[in-house]
Amino acid sequence: MMEMLSVFDYGIVIAYLLGCVGLGSAFARRQKDTRDFFLAGRRMSWLPIALSIVAADLSAISFMGVPAYVFTHNLMLLPGLVTLPLAVPFIIRLFVKTYYQLDLFTAYEFLERRFSYGLRATASSLFILLRLCWLAAALYATAIAVSQITGLRLPVAILILGGTTCAYTAAGGMRAVIWTDVAQFTVFTTAIFAMAGTILKAFQGDIRMIWSLAEAGGRTTLLNLSLSFHDVTLWGVLIGYFFINLASYGVDQVILQQYLTAKDIEHSRRSLWANALVGGTIMIPLFFLGLGFFAFYAQQGLAIEPDRVIPHFALAYLPAGLSGLVIAAIFAATMSSVSAGITSITTATLVDFYQRTLRPRAPMSHYVRAARLIALLWGVAATLLALFVGRLGTIVEISLKTNSFFTGVLLGIFLLGLRVPRATARGTLLGAIIGMAAVSFIGGYTTISFLWYSPIGCLTTMLVGWGASVVESKSARALLSTPATVPASGESGEPVAHPHPRE
Repeated sequence: MMEMLSVFDYGIVIAYLLGCVGLGSAFARRQKDTRDFFLAGRRMSWLPIALSIVAADLSAISFMGVPAYVFTHNLMLLPGLVTLPLAVPFIIRLFVKTYYQLDLFTAYEFLERRFSYGLRATASSLFILLRLCWLAAALYATAIAVSQITGLRLPVAILILGGTTCAYTAAGGMRAVIWTDVAQFTVFTTAIFAMAGTILKAFQGDIRMIWSLAEAGGRTTLLNLSLSFHDVTLWGVLIGYFFINLASYGVDQVILQQYLTAKDIEHSRRSLWANALVGGTIMIPLFFLGLGFFAFYAQQGLAIEPDRVIPHFALAYLPAGLSGLVIAAIFAATMSSVSAGITSITTATLVDFYQRTLRPRAPMSHYVRAARLIALLWGVAATLLALFVGRLGTIVEISLKTNSFFTGVLLGIFLLGLRVPRATARGTLLGAIIGMAAVSFIGGYTTISFLWYSPIGCLTTMLVGWGASVVESKSARALLSTPATVPASGESGEPVAHPHPRE
């Protein structure tokens, strides 16, 4: 049976939570308009943005899941880390320049300017729904670990996680999110190296022994050069993660909203390059921490469930103080992702729907109040949904797979708009529907690896969308008896209202 946390450990966790709320309160009075609330006034420099992106991208699912994956399987996902630096030039050229030139708050505004409001609303709605499910899954997964370590009841752990994150996010907006992310980055980075140091000390610094034990257990396998689509292969990892990174950094509102806070496009570029470097630097120790855990427990002769490795190790083998630091790190990894998620779906809700259709000409002070209220409501919704995740069984797996389905399809929609001049709104929408259907079929009825979901979704959407657009254009020309100009929206000639009305 695991030991419980000491009073000192609880003090560290409580101090961390109070610090997050304090940061949010400190920034609460600095939001004069929606640009301040959602984009930190576009005055942020590249380094805090980079650290914030790393923190937002590293949820507790990754913080605990990567070592657990290596503990159970091997290192074959490790080569995927090289794909982000390879994707950054494409992200900057395709997406960052476009978003800055158009002065956008959400990626989905581009879809209205290029296609139609219907496509913008559809994409934004799907993003909100799927991100909400992900937020609930992340809160639930983290609360399980916190509950096991602290002895708190699961609903109480969920309410503490969700309530604290919701409080500082709704109060301080994006500036609070970024600076708390920087603090959280420091917390979980320190925890990673504290656990690694403890394992090295247990083996008296003998890295060869750690590697030998892991190798004997088959955990050091790095490359699978098979051409199979059903296994985790080198080609699947490289291609799959390249598409996933393009989608995550190019069209996912959660991450792109972070780099849109930069004071100019040059700082945005620097933040992406710094994130690629720092993120890889943090992820590599997580992979090798998995090897260390396997070797440590193999030497101890203990059998442990993979998902409980970090909680068990923190309580059983770390000294007082470091145990609390690891618990704070688990909180930090999730709260950074959840706060960024709440901010992004709040932005999508207010900009793509409320401000666009319901109150297009309200004063900015009204929009800031509305943003705080919407952020609070979405935070409460995610927290309440997390309370019921256990009753829905496999919702964690379902939400993560659904996000994999959606990211590739959404990437395909944007690439059609950016790179295919003949693409129309109807053709693109049909491509997206067929793309999601194709990936859903593959995920539900075949054994093809999840690594291929995003590439298949993207390419299917693009091919079907392009073909349908060509057919639509030819049919329109055949039916029209007189020449007509097809408007930029692809559907109507109505002017598009400015998405960000001023006072």
